[in-house]
Amino acid sequence: MKQTTTLKHLLLAATLVAGFGTAARADDSLPPADQPAPITSDVSLLGLSYATLTYSYINLDGTSVHADDYAFEFNQPLSANLDGVFAYDYAQTSVIAGSRLKTQTLSAALRAFSTAYSWGKPFAEAGVGYARSRLAGDSDDSFVWSLGVGAELRVSSRATVTPYIRYVDAPDLDGSGVFNFGARASYWINTSWAATAGFEVDDDKNTAFTVGTNFRF
Repeated sequence: MKQTTTLKHLLLAATLVAGFGTAARADDSLPPADQPAPITSDVSLLGLSYATLTYSYINLDGTSVHADDYAFEFNQPLSANLDGVFAYDYAQTSVIAGSRLKTQTLSAALRAFSTAYSWGKPFAEAGVGYARSRLAGDSDDSFVWSLGVGAELRVSSRATVTPYIRYVDAPDLDGSGVFNFGARASYWINTSWAATAGFEVDDDKNTAFTVGTNFRF
């Protein structure tokens, strides 16, 4: 089934609509209210040590089946303009013929980015990993590889939006590789915590809606 390919972690992630509001001005005649922790001048996730925990609802086009996807990601700067990204992903579908397709994926990637442009930080990444899926007592596994490009755009003193395109393939699992098109945004609540959300669609018209949090180290 085509949805089998999608759930091998080829569908992770996706887009937050920008639109974070600005704080209202305080009335000088009233006692000062508690203010959010100050945000650093650079709210970029690129070049930052942080962890991300997300949940994605995946709608599989043309079927009555959906999937729930839980992902943990850790980003670690390795050198100037180069990050290492390590991720674990668990996904399962709703019931298919009395059973659920369950997939686990471990992956690592290198992400290179540029700080030379005032409009944002373009990046390119390449990753490898291992995926294992199970359905009705049958299991299968595969090497996974991915390539992607995108750009992180700062839209306010607290928020970034990152559109991207990523190709992911697990050659030994059913189906072929897929292109994923999406975007994700982060809004820093304070200097340590950020809310994140996103939207993603692949070339099979499957869609994913993501919410989660980032924690800065």
